[in-house]
Amino acid sequence: MKKIILAFICLILYSNKSEAQEVVAKSKNSSLSWETADGAFSWKLSGRFYFDAAKYFDDKTDLGNGTELRDFRLGVEVKFEKNWLAKIDAGLAGGVTAAKDIFLQYGIDKVSYVRAGHFAEPFGLDYMESSKATKFLAPNSATEAFAPGRKIGLEYVKWGNKYWLAGGLFGDGDLNNTSAGDEGYSVTGRFVFKPIIKEGSIVHLGLAGTYRTADAVGFDADGNELTKNIRYRSRAETHVEGRRFIDAKITNAVAETKYAVEFIGALKPVALQAEYFGASVNREDSFKTYTSNGWYAQASWQITGKNYKYSNSWSRLSDPDPKTLELVVRYNQVDLNDSGADIFGGLQKDISVGLNYHVNKSVKLRLNYSNIDLDEYALNGKENFGLIQTRLQFAF
Repeated sequence: MKKIILAFICLILYSNKSEAQEVVAKSKNSSLSWETADGAFSWKLSGRFYFDAAKYFDDKTDLGNGTELRDFRLGVEVKFEKNWLAKIDAGLAGGVTAAKDIFLQYGIDKVSYVRAGHFAEPFGLDYMESSKATKFLAPNSATEAFAPGRKIGLEYVKWGNKYWLAGGLFGDGDLNNTSAGDEGYSVTGRFVFKPIIKEGSIVHLGLAGTYRTADAVGFDADGNELTKNIRYRSRAETHVEGRRFIDAKITNAVAETKYAVEFIGALKPVALQAEYFGASVNREDSFKTYTSNGWYAQASWQITGKNYKYSNSWSRLSDPDPKTLELVVRYNQVDLNDSGADIFGGLQKDISVGLNYHVNKSVKLRLNYSNIDLDEYALNGKENFGLIQTRLQFAF
């Protein structure tokens, strides 16, 4: 936490280095920023908090109804020397400080950049998307199981009217390098083809892939390297009840290969999004390769009749306008069972329905209902349960 606070202070101190120039405060799209009169230097504050409440309708597992501060973040973004950008975003929920986006970025031109630091690998739409703009309170379980999330890395991004591409080299998720031995690394890329992109008429086709070596977990008393593992697991479309009901731990792992196929489409106020994930884990010679998969499909409808829009620079749907009421529905399936490898992590199928009311640029009210169906290899065996959850969301 001290390191993150120190980084905040350094950026703010650097922001005061305006060489006695006039500094102008600006407010746009619910954000507050400051800029020197010549426009050569600016910095912007950001923050968010989400309050969630959930009610569960139990089956065999005694689920914990409750409330939580799901997310609480503070951040600062600094632009300087024309093409440079630095960002620090720290999560403070749960009584701990978590590093979110922390990176330095150089803009090559208006449609490409390179960045280095800690940020999401270009894999999995719900993890690349800000939680401020996802359609449901929780990411779909397929994305949670297979998407790598944030890592330390170096990435190149470029886009045009008909395409978007990114590729990068990443380390593991252990920011403080607490595990002895060689950490894993990954090569991850994503390409999107956008044959039709205009307001109310959108077609997006994407393909992402990643290859990652297994992370070291230390050494035994004799100095021998411990067996490496790779793990896929997911919650049940909720975070108030934090247990993961499907969980596959693949022992004697060498490396994993994953791919994702994306689709986004929109016609006026109706949008569709779907993604299929495939994963394969190579293991030591005497152990069979493990394979698993998952997918989801979701639809959304702006009841107030406004058309969906698209962000070229992020290659995904833009957030709806203020005063929009949005109906969303999603089906998700994740299968972590592989009889050939004798690993049974469980099968989860679920369907969710929700309402999002975009009060203004900063405030959203959300309501979700989900039904979860689990097989005999899940945490407590075969069961089916429902849940209702709601969120008060503020972000600037």
